[in-house]
Amino acid sequence: MARLEEFNREHAVRQAMNVFWEKGYNGTSMQDLVDATGLNRSSIYNSFGSKKELYQTTLEFYQKESGGLFHKALLNAKDPLGAIRLVFESFLPQIISEEGDRGCYAMNCKSELANQEEDIRKWLIANQENTLDIFNGLIKEGQEQGIINSKEDSRTYAYFIFNAFQGFRMTGILVKDRKVLQRIINNTLEVIS
Repeated sequence: MARLEEFNREHAVRQAMNVFWEKGYNGTSMQDLVDATGLNRSSIYNSFGSKKELYQTTLEFYQKESGGLFHKALLNAKDPLGAIRLVFESFLPQIISEEGDRGCYAMNCKSELANQEEDIRKWLIANQENTLDIFNGLIKEGQEQGIINSKEDSRTYAYFIFNAFQGFRMTGILVKDRKVLQRIINNTLEVIS
């Protein structure tokens, strides 16, 4: 009979994610993960598989958490342009906080591992495509409503907004001035208005 996990899995994943976030994948040792989660090595291997599998689990966990902010913004918007604005603005509190100094977990992963680990690269591409599809749908709808211009097609603007959002998150690592960050949002949206 298989043994039941006798620990809070979500807590362990969050703790592991925090270590990976601070040290990067390559800079994190198994001992770091043992120390952070309070689990011994065999429990980590039995519950998550390898270090890489645990890392992938943390990426999925992060995606669900940040996706919650993303989708909450979409639900609270009055129109597609407002939805894009709320996506940016929903991340402002996090960016301005000390937590924002770490940057975006997924983007950190992209810069560290996208060219080293094929299955992580595939996950990053799928995650990116999902976000692009959301932006594309919003832009297409906004263009149909006449609140987003049609100087470019919706997919081109989706890439523009995606790129701006990533740049916004990266800028927020060093820039904590809410007014500056708000101007970045305003100027970005002015391009598509």
